[in-house]
Amino acid sequence: MTLKPNLEKLFQDWNELNISTQKSLGDFDFAKIKEIRAKQGQLEDSIYEILKTNASDDIKKILPDGCGEMEVGFESEEKRFYFVMFDPDYEEEDEPKIIAITIDLNENVSLIKDFKME
Repeated sequence: MTLKPNLEKLFQDWNELNISTQKSLGDFDFAKIKEIRAKQGQLEDSIYEILKTNASDDIKKILPDGCGEMEVGFESEEKRFYFVMFDPDYEEEDEPKIIAITIDLNENVSLIKDFKME
């Protein structure tokens, strides 16, 4: 029997590594940053697989195979993980638009059109 990944634990582990990355940046410890980012990348891949499983068909159509090229982020108050990418409907424009695909602790996946990074 395969255990279902615990999304809350994945979010927590990713966020803790993000805090460690910030500390290592302040210390100019680039070897440590590279090590931490590799661990974060594994967590991002796991979260992305859960997102792909739970996404609607409309969202699945625009998702890349992997999350490697997307920017990612975690919003700790709402406990929502973001995968940010160029909107495929506007890729050929002079100023492409950005979308975010999110997943929350309840595995709800949503799309935010014309996403603004703050």
